[in-house]
Amino acid sequence: MLTPVARHLRRVLPVAVGAAAVAGLGALLPAPASALPYGPYTCAQGYVWRDAFDGDLVCVTPADRDIAHTENAQAVSHRSPTGGAYGPDTCNQGYVWRETRPSDHVCVEPGRRDRARVQNTEGILHFADPTQLPAGDVHIRTELTLPGGAIYLDGGKGLTPNGRIEFYAVGLNTNSPRPLGNRQSDGSGNLPRESAALADVRCDLPRNKTATVIVVDIRTGTAKSAGTTYAFSC
Repeated sequence: MLTPVARHLRRVLPVAVGAAAVAGLGALLPAPASALPYGPYTCAQGYVWRDAFDGDLVCVTPADRDIAHTENAQAVSHRSPTGGAYGPDTCNQGYVWRETRPSDHVCVEPGRRDRARVQNTEGILHFADPTQLPAGDVHIRTELTLPGGAIYLDGGKGLTPNGRIEFYAVGLNTNSPRPLGNRQSDGSGNLPRESAALADVRCDLPRNKTATVIVVDIRTGTAKSAGTTYAFSC
């Protein structure tokens, strides 16, 4: 006789997935990509890539993008011509590194550095379809319960060392990504495989529907998929 959880698994897993996928629900194949005009990092209407550096895909307002371009153009004038405590990248008094990523040493007013950190945190809110973000090197796994399930961190690498890493669920019956929790990477930019749940969730999707878990490296604003989960399915 099937246990309650086994009956739940039989109910929510499509026949094509099969029993072999039960142990690795976070590694399911992604849904076919929708036709986004600029690829998976296409911004929602009203937002554009910040473009503070080549490859900067954080979505911001056009005004913030223009400010980032101006800051780049004025970088030399805000840098100490004689160097200082931080070498040739030492800023003039009253200015600090912008830090849209750790290597961003453009000198700006402190308020603009704070704004860059907020942009990195909020970028996940401004993608046209975050379910289409590509897979990264952080992975999750799911253990189903009745009803709902628990989402676990299955390990990760390639992150900013000692950086704040935030997790979100997208593709739910909500307009915004749902926060699942956060972790801090170690000095090598890794996350361990955990036995304690990152998030314990309940029904929020029709059965056989998956949500996507997104990982955001706050120091860089980089967002990647960590896999899909049936934890919200009932």
